Amino acid sequence: MWGLPLLIFLICMIGQVLSNFDQSLFAYAIPGIMKTFDIGLETIGSILSLSFIFAAIVTVTIGIEADRFGRRKLFIFCLASSALLVGLHALAPSILSLTMFRACAFGLSAGILPLAQAYTAEAAPARIRGFMTGMLQCGYAIGWFLAALIGAPILEAYGWRYIFLPALLVVPVAFIIAKALPESERFRKEKISESGTNNSLLNLNEWIGKIKILLEPGLRKRTFWSISLFFFQGGAYAGTAFYFPTFFSDVYGYSESESAYIVGLSYGIAVIGYIAVALIGEFVLTRRNTILIFLTLGTFAMSGLIWLPSTYMGNIIWFGAMTMTFYASAAAMWALAAELFPTRARATASSIMLASILISFATYPIAVALLVENFDWRMAFTIVAIPSAIIATISAAMLPNIKSGLDLDQIAK
Repeated sequence: MWGLPLLIFLICMIGQVLSNFDQSLFAYAIPGIMKTFDIGLETIGSILSLSFIFAAIVTVTIGIEADRFGRRKLFIFCLASSALLVGLHALAPSILSLTMFRACAFGLSAGILPLAQAYTAEAAPARIRGFMTGMLQCGYAIGWFLAALIGAPILEAYGWRYIFLPALLVVPVAFIIAKALPESERFRKEKISESGTNNSLLNLNEWIGKIKILLEPGLRKRTFWSISLFFFQGGAYAGTAFYFPTFFSDVYGYSESESAYIVGLSYGIAVIGYIAVALIGEFVLTRRNTILIFLTLGTFAMSGLIWLPSTYMGNIIWFGAMTMTFYASAAAMWALAAELFPTRARATASSIMLASILISFATYPIAVALLVENFDWRMAFTIVAIPSAIIATISAAMLPNIKSGLDLDQIAK
């Protein structure tokens, strides 16, 4: 009973850690990239935005195809190819080629999240499903933490190009994972029960049909408020997180490695919050109420981080408090999203939620870059992130307050 769910959970967790490790390296390299190519913050914002727009398209494609053809092959392909493309960042001869590598790498890496969520939700026992899908979000914090731990010394000793080379080690790991990862049993049974399925790739009518499921009367409100929650929570994150290494360098005068350590250590602390959210959402409160509490606390912590620290340790404490609350709320958000929609469209729904995040990722960094030019870092973060965090909290309050531990398809009717 526990063997297969545990195996799938561990593999999905490894995939989450490795993909987030790869993608977080770019944030740590931003100050060095700006110096090498003599570009401003607005150019970095444009690179991030283009990457997120491309990722939104790729993610929806991957989610829909995963609901048609299965999770396994796409999971392995996304993990290996995104890691290879991150490694190629080190060889980029121009800012244009770096942008292309970044966009393609992030697009494929982003596709791992909806696949991992659907995989784990379908394999996990009902009574701990939310805990297991919530725990997957620890992979995000662990990936950023490991990237700082490994990348900061490389950054200090050799420069930003070399920080991307460890990503190449993920490619062989992906093929090792492929040998152990089975297809989702719940998905396999559902596909067997279907007859006359059209297995052609990129069938537009079938794509539209999958998305229409999310607009059915019983799912329409869930879809709207879920998209709103993920968009605005993601926007508050995107408007700040990718710029924090640069923020600490510009505002406090810290070196690139010192800034990387603040971010990395704070993400390490965040793991405690992710575990707490997963446990509370599963065994103490409903997931919806857990999201509300941690988003509210996280909004206050984010405000404190922007305005209050005056020392290096103060920045770590406030950043840690913010990651343990606001960022960690994602552990319940993704668990709830996996439960709100039926198996026939679960990966599609997860990919739509992720696409809404990526669209916010595409817009918020540019807004912050423009505001920094006209105001300063603290005002830019405040204007962009805090209202967005408040709207995300309101959106969470509008979602169904569902008891944990119910069967997936009993919930998503």
